[in-house]
Amino acid sequence: MRKYEALGVIETQYFTCAVELLDHMCKTANVDFLASERYLGGGLVTVIVGGGIADVTRAVEAAQQLGQRLGNALKMALVITNPHPEILKFIPPVQQEQVKGQLSTAIESQAKQVKED
Repeated sequence: MRKYEALGVIETQYFTCAVELLDHMCKTANVDFLASERYLGGGLVTVIVGGGIADVTRAVEAAQQLGQRLGNALKMALVITNPHPEILKFIPPVQQEQVKGQLSTAIESQAKQVKED
């Protein structure tokens, strides 16, 4: 596993907001998407990125600014500088199939909610 100078962690209320924030973070700074976890049936989503200290800090700050514009969907954001290598053992690697599956599930549930409304 690659060593990162910093880890950025954001937690947001909805999966779709998490995808939008992650997209914005990756476009703003040179960070790698490391992991995503969903809690409470997709109600809370944690996204973890890694990279250099300046890049991760810039990405997390960009996520905070966008999160405020999204109606305070962002619940928490932090930067962990110089993480111990043991911490990276607890971050499950993201599989492309897992991301595609989560995205299609989120899109289907959003479409279902729109139809019900």
